[in-house]
Amino acid sequence: MVSNKYQGLRFLIVDNIKPSQDILKQFVMRLTSKQVDSSHYAQDVIAICQQKEYDVILLGYDLGDSQKNGQQILEELRINNHISRHCIVILITAEVSQAMVLAALEHKPDDYLCKPYSLNELEKRLSKCLKKKRAMSSIYQALELGDPNLVIEFCDQVIATDTPYKTECLGIKSRQYYELSEFERAKEIYEIYKDSANCQWANVGLGKVALHEDKLINAESIFKALIKKHPLYLSSYDWLATTYQKQFNFIFAEEILEQALKISPRSIPRLKKYAKQCLDNHHFDKATYAYEQTYKLANNSIHHSPDNAIMFAKALMEYSPSLPLVDAKKINNRAYTYLNQMNKDFKQIDVKIQSHLLTACLLETTRDYDIAKDEIAYGEKLLNKEINGINKDALKDISNTLVKLNRPCVPSEVLKTSLDNIDENNSQHNFNDSARDKAQEAISKGQELYENKEYTLAIKQLTTAQSLYPNHIGIKINLIQVLLFSYEHNTKNIPHLAYAKSLLLQLKSTPTTNDEENRLKKMQKKYQQIAGI
Repeated sequence: MVSNKYQGLRFLIVDNIKPSQDILKQFVMRLTSKQVDSSHYAQDVIAICQQKEYDVILLGYDLGDSQKNGQQILEELRINNHISRHCIVILITAEVSQAMVLAALEHKPDDYLCKPYSLNELEKRLSKCLKKKRAMSSIYQALELGDPNLVIEFCDQVIATDTPYKTECLGIKSRQYYELSEFERAKEIYEIYKDSANCQWANVGLGKVALHEDKLINAESIFKALIKKHPLYLSSYDWLATTYQKQFNFIFAEEILEQALKISPRSIPRLKKYAKQCLDNHHFDKATYAYEQTYKLANNSIHHSPDNAIMFAKALMEYSPSLPLVDAKKINNRAYTYLNQMNKDFKQIDVKIQSHLLTACLLETTRDYDIAKDEIAYGEKLLNKEINGINKDALKDISNTLVKLNRPCVPSEVLKTSLDNIDENNSQHNFNDSARDKAQEAISKGQELYENKEYTLAIKQLTTAQSLYPNHIGIKINLIQVLLFSYEHNTKNIPHLAYAKSLLLQLKSTPTTNDEENRLKKMQKKYQQIAGI
């Protein structure tokens, strides 16, 4: 079993069962002259890998209750680049469910072993992984450097050696062409290998190119065919969902993500994407369930953040009023627990303020108004005290929650556009103070007319503002909103609907802030509902 090929390799063993860890350690010590490191504790692994570079990690999956599992550790190591592409990670698990295996594979361990296993089998897997890592070493190094042209050069060199890893090299090479926007060269590779075994990446690549070229029907067809032929190839579901979103088919996007989660329910990024789509589609029951699952799964992972509890509470605020009072109180109690835990885990003042205000929102849904008033008072007191230390995005989020609570001190942000940074957005033009004043006056008049349901006149004012600042995204979104309300108010205003569609298409590929993106998605959804798509 012993071979010189392992000499000098640095091993880390992670297993919380000491007899199992000791067996692995004895096995590895016969392979390498280097010191073999080991850990019983999941929470130590990330710190260990930050301090020392390893060639091989034998990573247990189940590392104890209330601890990170092997999948979560691997995901964090990969995302934070604590291990290089040269490092071999073999995941060792007693759990063999489809959900576990697919979740693990999404984070790309080099191999995995199911218990019980023999040391002979472990050595075979290790030998196979090492052979591949050494054959692809130059490519991995170029990938670490982030140089696509160098990656392509080394891929060609490895392919020229008649390597057994040719298709993998071609997959990497085609991705570099894609990143370099050399789409035709990428397509040449994709077309040749799209029907080859284990080359699903080629079909995904063709679909991505079709998306880039705005050939949405073609992209949809490619991803659907891939799902039909390889239903466990999960990235195809994500790309099909993206395609549906670009088509404004948000219900289909929700449904395809739901299908993927039934197959592999432990992917937190996909679960978040699904939850947000459900929320945007006003499917508040599904959104609430998905955000709660996100909160639970993320608890020990790199995805642990205040947003998980906050988004669960926000979805529940919409869902709770539709429940019987007893059921609403039960699920609200879980939200209070999550929000309290959020305050303990994260010390930001804006998180504490949101905790009080969201708790108040939920208390109001169950008619606990006196307790809600106390929570509002606590939140507002903190806000007034700490407002200068809270960043702009957090303040916007807090303001939106206060609006939900009908606090008179916070004005509605509907159709409110700031021109403070207008010259940055239109740096190619030289606007004077007169143009700024005219635009701001037109926006103010448009807002007043909109509130009075004088939609046609409001459109004229906002069109004037847009003509002065044609690249201002906020003005365009406001105009879309009024156009849609105008058509909804009077379906004879067909040109208003057509103009709204034109503006939505213009903004589809325009960089936006988080706030603008959220407003834009709401407008896209409203257009879809009104147009009957």
